Amino acid sequence: MGDEVWGAVGSVLTLVVISLIIFFIFKLVKGRRKKNNEAWKQAAAELGFNFTPTGTLGKYTMSGVITNGLKQLSCTVWAHTEHYGQTHITFMNYEVSFSPSVEFVSNSNSPHFQSKLLEANNVLKKVEVSGHSIKATRVRGFIRKSEVLVQNVRLLIQLAELIIPNE
Repeated sequence: MGDEVWGAVGSVLTLVVISLIIFFIFKLVKGRRKKNNEAWKQAAAELGFNFTPTGTLGKYTMSGVITNGLKQLSCTVWAHTEHYGQTHITFMNYEVSFSPSVEFVSNSNSPHFQSKLLEANNVLKKVEVSGHSIKATRVRGFIRKSEVLVQNVRLLIQLAELIIPNE
């Protein structure tokens, strides 16, 4: 009978330890999510964008419209996670679009534009420029600092403003 009691006590202790480990993991994830939400909320406020804090499994997205004189830019930032077997990789995506489309060939040859494009590629790695948008997609790694989010968005906005002709 003594062995049965010790077996039951051992089972209960094992369940308690497993429960505590799960509790602390959830607490850690919740704290990290709260910190990330605060950083994204701060960046969105600084940029004048909309951001709704995510829940436990929500996706991070912020968006807004920047108006500078007659120039109007629509901006979106989002995080996307892809799963590869046991691992997962999070990518940051940025898009600054402008309407109507513009012919940017004449502006794209200017030294100032080339310098800003080089700077954007050094920071974001994969910048795509077209006559209707500037995108930096699949930038590896989740951004947790509001100042980095703001810096990256402003860099693409500056690049877009060089493309759109002054009217």
